[in-house]
Amino acid sequence: MWLCAYTISVNFYEIGDHLKTWRYTTMKAWDVNWEVKQLSLQFEEENFQVSPLSADCKTIHEFIGGYIFLSMRSKEQNQALNEELFHRLTGGWN
Repeated sequence: MWLCAYTISVNFYEIGDHLKTWRYTTMKAWDVNWEVKQLSLQFEEENFQVSPLSADCKTIHEFIGGYIFLSMRSKEQNQALNEELFHRLTGGWN
């Protein structure tokens, strides 16, 4: 699984072939099963579950939550930072 600036890509681990790419804007929901360290992603067209091999689920969860948080902010420079929303989107492993 590759996390990019605007997309998530999934490759076959054994042979490296590209399987699928999704844009974050098509993501409806994501969830982490902290016990088995499995990430569930829900997109407009399908659902996907993955167990990351080279990164902790916490890192991926923080990246996706941070992306969602930043995409919700307006372009105004003086917008107040909603710290509670930020912590809800990027936290959750406690």
